[in-house]
Amino acid sequence: MSEPDPLSVDLDTLPLQPQRWMYVLSLILRRHNWQHASKAKGVGHRTNEARARLCIWVFRFLRDNPVKTFKLDPRSFSGRHVDLLMAHWQSEAKAGRLAPSTIPTYYSHLKTFTRWIGKPKLLKPISAYFDDPALYTRSYCASEDKSWRAMGVDVFAVIRDVEAHDVHAAACLWLMVAFGLRFKESLMLRPHADVATPAQAARATGASADQADGPVTDYLDTHRGTKGGRRRYLPIDDELRRHAVDYARQVCKGPHASVSDQTLTLVQAMRRLRYVMERFGITKRDLHVVPHGLRHQFAGRGYTLNTGVLPPVAGGPLVDAALDARARDTISEQLGHGRRQIVSAYLGQSAVMRSKGIKPSDPPMK
Repeated sequence: MSEPDPLSVDLDTLPLQPQRWMYVLSLILRRHNWQHASKAKGVGHRTNEARARLCIWVFRFLRDNPVKTFKLDPRSFSGRHVDLLMAHWQSEAKAGRLAPSTIPTYYSHLKTFTRWIGKPKLLKPISAYFDDPALYTRSYCASEDKSWRAMGVDVFAVIRDVEAHDVHAAACLWLMVAFGLRFKESLMLRPHADVATPAQAARATGASADQADGPVTDYLDTHRGTKGGRRRYLPIDDELRRHAVDYARQVCKGPHASVSDQTLTLVQAMRRLRYVMERFGITKRDLHVVPHGLRHQFAGRGYTLNTGVLPPVAGGPLVDAALDARARDTISEQLGHGRRQIVSAYLGQSAVMRSKGIKPSDPPMK
């Protein structure tokens, strides 16, 4: 007997069915998983998949764990199940099998799930489940330089090797190193259409006309595939950036074509890009670098241009706190982040924190 269409099933009147927990969970995910946890908008496929994976793992763990097994309908999820789950995560964290940065993400996804089943207050604050804050405190301060330069990798030589194999992947790498774009942003960029004049950039950002004047003649309008939909205008103000845009335009034949291969879907294009990265050793295993390291390199280069010294993570000296803060604000905006402290993950400890000899505090969870 075939299952009814999930969209036609009323979860509110469907009886509890512990024996069909996977079916019920699929109904819950089908109804809610496309939504943002707190805003009236959708979420990306990565968030969608991560939440679904965690939910499936949670109920499999509750049924098959060695401490106590629970056979329950997902809508019956309650405090005792949370306690068992959190105790397991604490044990895994203490054994070093669960990173401090992973636990807040899992906790956030679990909290979202409890809202879906009508129990938004089910979870206590995360601190109530762990006896040591270090187990779940995410560090936003880099302790090692993850740029390609720090690993001794010649960025331009690697990209030119890639050019001979896949021009779309090469164009992505040029955009990543020149503008600090993310993986997805570089693929979705339309280099013919996504270039704005200073006046257009000023109107879009609310800047005055005076601010639009200056040596910059064009801006890269980055808005496709950005995190949180945050748009940013990046100046095309040096040879590297002009070369990156010119090369991408040579690869993209049509005026509205994106950098990715137009015969592929976005998911296929991202899979292809990852394959090319592995083929040319752009992995932690081979060259000891990953594409995201180009964002670290972009951030470090920007810090040096704004302060005249290397960033702290690369061994740079202490600089004036106001100069350090201005540089971090600029880089945060260019990377598409909304908070200055996030930049510490790329640059290392700020001048203020270093002078006080303390670690930066962890931002509160939303």
